[in-house]
Amino acid sequence: MERTPEIFEKIERYLTNQLSPEELIDFEREVANTPELQKEIETHKALHDILNDQEAIEVKEKLIKVSKEVKKEESSFARSIFSSPLRIAATIVVLLGVGTLVWNTLDTTDELRDLYVAHYTPFPAEDNTRGEINTALQNIMDDYNKGAYDSVVTALEKNTNLVDQKELEVYLGVSYLNTNQEQKAVLQFENISANSRYYEASRWYLSLAYLKLKNTKKTTQILEEIIQYNGVYKDNAARLLRALKE
Repeated sequence: MERTPEIFEKIERYLTNQLSPEELIDFEREVANTPELQKEIETHKALHDILNDQEAIEVKEKLIKVSKEVKKEESSFARSIFSSPLRIAATIVVLLGVGTLVWNTLDTTDELRDLYVAHYTPFPAEDNTRGEINTALQNIMDDYNKGAYDSVVTALEKNTNLVDQKELEVYLGVSYLNTNQEQKAVLQFENISANSRYYEASRWYLSLAYLKLKNTKKTTQILEEIIQYNGVYKDNAARLLRALKE
C-alpha cells in the first residue's frame, strides 16, 4: 500500500463518518483485502485518542497561564498558599497528578518549554499481543508504557538489532526526548525513512525535539512540512505553529 496524503484523508473521513455510502462500501472492501491499510487505520485511531484531544491541550495551556500568574505574585508561597486562588490552583495541579513536567514549568520563564509541555504527548505504544513477542521486546514495551524511558534507552542501545523494528525507532526517539537527550532524538527521528509508516510521527516528534533545543526556525520548517503532508498530525502542527507565531 502506498502511503499518500490521499489515503490519509480517506482514513480521516472514514474515522469521522464523512464517507458517502458508496465510498464507505468501496473503502471497507479495500480495508478487508489490505492488511497494511487495516494497521494504518488502527494507528490513526490510537493517535486520535491522544492527538485530537483539544480539551487536554487547552487544559495544559491554561495551567501554564496559571503558572505564569503565580510567578508574578510578590508574596511568598508559604504565607499565601491557603489564601491565593492561583497558588491553590497550582497546588491542585500537583495533587491531581497532571504531571511533574507541568510542575517543573512553575520554576521557569522559558516560554518555549511551556509550549513543549502543552503540546507533547507520548507516542502510543502499539498492541503486540496478537503476535508472538520475545521477552526482551516485551520488557522494553512494558518499560515504555510505564514511562521508564531510561530503561528503554539502555535496552535498545544494547540490542541494536531490535531497533530495526520500525515502531521501536520511534520509541527510542521519544525515550531520548524524555531523558533530555534531544540531540540523539533529532538524529533518531531524522534517520526514519520517508517510506516508513511512522514517518509523519517522527516528523512531529522531531519538531518537538527542536523546540526543546530552542531552534524555532527548524521547528517552524518541520511543522509547515507536516501541515503540507496533510496527515493525522496536521491539526496539532497547525496549533503549535500558531502558538509559535503569537
